[in-house]
Amino acid sequence: MRWLALAGLATACAPTYELGLRPAHITNLFVEGREQAQATADSVEVRLSFVCYEANRVVFEAEYRNPTRHSLVVDPAAFQYEASRRPAPVPGPKAKRPKPPLGVEVTAAVAAASQSLPLPPLPPKAVDAFDPEPEISALRTKAESEASKAARFDWLGLALSAASLATDVASIGKRETVAQYQSRAAIRDVAVTYNVISAANKIEHAVASDVLRQRAAMLQDYALRKVTLEPGQQVRGYLYFPRYDAADALVVKAPVGSRVVPLEFAQVRRRQ
Repeated sequence: MRWLALAGLATACAPTYELGLRPAHITNLFVEGREQAQATADSVEVRLSFVCYEANRVVFEAEYRNPTRHSLVVDPAAFQYEASRRPAPVPGPKAKRPKPPLGVEVTAAVAAASQSLPLPPLPPKAVDAFDPEPEISALRTKAESEASKAARFDWLGLALSAASLATDVASIGKRETVAQYQSRAAIRDVAVTYNVISAANKIEHAVASDVLRQRAAMLQDYALRKVTLEPGQQVRGYLYFPRYDAADALVVKAPVGSRVVPLEFAQVRRRQ
């Protein structure tokens, strides 16, 4: 137990890091304050910028410009990334846990060593982007299910309320025993408690339905969705990938017709 306490104390005192992604090469191309990586294939220009991290995802914004004379299909499900990292420094015989200064950027290996954490293996193959269409459909279906539960008439609650009302009406003008009064009060309490819980559940289902509808609408409006770009057209939208923090570089492979172009990003962690 003492060892566990000491281990917990060491973890609590370990440094923390702010994680971020930026293009591996300076481009001086920006959108909404975010620097974009850029690549071109067959005269089609592709730009990519890091937007944010979600709990389990990393979000990019992709932009395609088609100045050619032929149409181009852009499919978010065809995007992938490959993760890599710099090798860990070889520790000396008396090496101590590294303690990077505040504000200094470190590699994934150094960050893990400074926190006394194991370094997870890299993904064994390229990581696919999420296809938003199945998720949009699933969110809508779930929202409809939650809305149906919120609107469902509660026959049991009605029956309990009717039973409580019937016992109250039957007791009018009669002298009740203590047992009869307690029985009637118990029925009333059950009916009230059940209906309060039922109403709360209906509200919970209604709120869940609204949240799911909003998430579906956000994906529908902001996610990059499969689209045919005609000559002269362009498109922008969010790409969602599984998040992988223990990498120093992500190379996003963007499809351009039958070709794939790489867009390189450095994943950095700054000591806080």
